[in-house]
Amino acid sequence: MILVDSSVWIDFLSRSPGSGGRELRRLIEEEEPVALTGIVVTEVLQGLTRDADKIERYMSRFELLEPKGFSTYREAAAIVRLARSRGISLTTVDALLAAIAFDHRATMFSLDKDFARLGPLLPLRLHPLP
Repeated sequence: MILVDSSVWIDFLSRSPGSGGRELRRLIEEEEPVALTGIVVTEVLQGLTRDADKIERYMSRFELLEPKGFSTYREAAAIVRLARSRGISLTTVDALLAAIAFDHRATMFSLDKDFARLGPLLPLRLHPLP
């Protein structure tokens, strides 16, 4: 399962997709198991200026991974504390996405450099760009 962050979806939906958007297109075309979360849906849809209904219907086709309860939020807080102890500033949203990825044993696909910085600290699997 590949949990796709909003940064990749935004690139994918742009008029001129970059490497992240092209890789997501490949994953979808090859029917790889792509998923998103409620947070990602919100981040992507709130920024739309065109085709909102069409994009909303398209995104709803993919599996939705959600927090599994209190333990997910506790894990997200622990991730923030660990990152902070190593001098890495991490948003609550990114920590929660990482915790959801852990919950579902998903690989994280993001263009956000914060996830790459977490790599040495956590056993978070990251989907590489080709």
